[in-house]
Amino acid sequence: MDNHAPARRSTGEDALFAVLLWLLDAIVGTVALLTGLAQTDFNSFEPDPHVSLTPVFACVGGFGGLVLLSAIGLSRLGYRLSVAAQTVAAVATLAFCAAAMSGHLALTS
Repeated sequence: MDNHAPARRSTGEDALFAVLLWLLDAIVGTVALLTGLAQTDFNSFEPDPHVSLTPVFACVGGFGGLVLLSAIGLSRLGYRLSVAAQTVAAVATLAFCAAAMSGHLALTS
């Protein structure tokens, strides 16, 4: 009888992997934010209320979805702490996008 349950990784290995993934998430998330800002006419020095920030939140939301998909892949490999860390990062990113798209988050004064 085959046991298809993933082997549990050591806590140290899992914690190191979680920290490295958060560092990678921060870098790629910043790139996604800058890519979205490059697609708009948003200027933080001269705010224009008529500028659409939808491309920004679409790029960042897509990134959040990819982070959530990576958590599913990590669960299959047995990285439990990394799964929790990636899930927290994805939920925070998607909550930020949802709040911004619904108008509950103002980026301009």
